[in-house]
Amino acid sequence: MKFLNAILAFILMQTSYGQSPLGLSWSELDSYLDNQGKIILTDTLASNRADAAKNIASAFETYLTDKSTFSKKFVTSKFFSILYPADSSFRIITGQHFVNDNEYRYYGGIQYAKGGYTAFTDRSYENNEEGTNYDELRADEWQGALYYKLFDCKIKSEPYYLLLGFNGYQFFNKRKIIDVLSFDVNGQPIFGKDVFLPDSTDNGDTELRYIFTHSADVSMKLNFDPAENMIVLDHLMQMKAIYDGQGETSVPDGSYEGFKYKKGKWQHVSVLAQKSLDNIEVKPILNGDREINIFGKNKGK
Repeated sequence: MKFLNAILAFILMQTSYGQSPLGLSWSELDSYLDNQGKIILTDTLASNRADAAKNIASAFETYLTDKSTFSKKFVTSKFFSILYPADSSFRIITGQHFVNDNEYRYYGGIQYAKGGYTAFTDRSYENNEEGTNYDELRADEWQGALYYKLFDCKIKSEPYYLLLGFNGYQFFNKRKIIDVLSFDVNGQPIFGKDVFLPDSTDNGDTELRYIFTHSADVSMKLNFDPAENMIVLDHLMQMKAIYDGQGETSVPDGSYEGFKYKKGKWQHVSVLAQKSLDNIEVKPILNGDREINIFGKNKGK
């Protein structure tokens, strides 16, 4: 084990900016990604964190294009989210990179069971006004998020997938996201789809995704209620800045809204009866005595 660690340490030292080492076994790659993930979450230098995020993205593109790696599991590296549809035809991998107090970046892509990998390019940091809610987006226009739920859906026999995610966004404000993933005739991913039905209180055009911005000092719930076959979320109300420099923000007002799945589409229900929501987020991803989870927070905090 000491010998293996020494080899990995040497590899890490020799890995240049934005490149991944070649010729690693899967277990060695797993350990390499684990090391890079720790750098992203714990290193105090922004440049080192940025290099590590680029190294992970490069390693994904190098190794996940190989069809034989689709069945491989990430055992050691627990710093990114991995979600599968019911038929395991692909897996979507997303991770978070803390840049500074007011900026987060996201990395990841889709690996296909039949072979191949499509990398995402995060554009969420360019979206300050939530102006992409009405656009279909390609992989190089991705509104970055750490996805924690994926749901198989179908409309007119065509499959698509609903995604729930988190975006760290800014120091004062965070985001929760409902996005839709589908694939074009060439098998390439498309984000955003006309599957949301407005209720009588909605105004304007139908959105293809929902991005909710809320104050960082409150938690916004966004989860699936299987008993109701519904996405349930905190209803947000606008309020003045809580802190100097925050600007107008939003906080839960104690009520709930939802999206009911009906015949392949999601009907918006602006007001739900009061109910208790389980606080289901990405499960803390911890191994052994590891004290940090996928968000870089201390265990139990």
